[in-house]
Amino acid sequence: MNWQYKKQPPFNDHLGVKINDWQEGRVVISVTVQAEHLNTHGVPHGGFITSLIDIAGSYCGLYCPHPHRRRRSLTLSLNANFTGQAKTNQLTAIGQLTSTGRKIFYSHTEVYDSLGTLIATGQMTMRYRSGSETSQGEAIEESPTEIAKEIEFEP
Repeated sequence: MNWQYKKQPPFNDHLGVKINDWQEGRVVISVTVQAEHLNTHGVPHGGFITSLIDIAGSYCGLYCPHPHRRRRSLTLSLNANFTGQAKTNQLTAIGQLTSTGRKIFYSHTEVYDSLGTLIATGQMTMRYRSGSETSQGEAIEESPTEIAKEIEFEP
């Protein structure tokens, strides 16, 4: 359960994403919907839900059991299907690894509200970053602030 102590990307923190369970091939994340996550109809914005699909769809293929190591990937393709409207302000996304190769993996994600209403599904194609192809991952050496400086963003 060392994943509970790994620092998450600033974007995930900004959205309020919490990791509930993370194991090889599967992740469960949750978020409490805030006013800034809503569209003009008062329901979670599709872009917000798609971000949850992206996070869960990648994390399910990136589990690393080693405390000071990580795995990284790039999204090659993301398909989102919106199936219902949230009736509560608590959302859960479940990402499942569906297939993996040496450099590419595929996942399926479902997003539910706390009543069990299916809000959206997503399918993703991801590419492992160099050094992330195995569960050994790579050493964590940079903070998100250092990474932001490298790509010329203000943290």
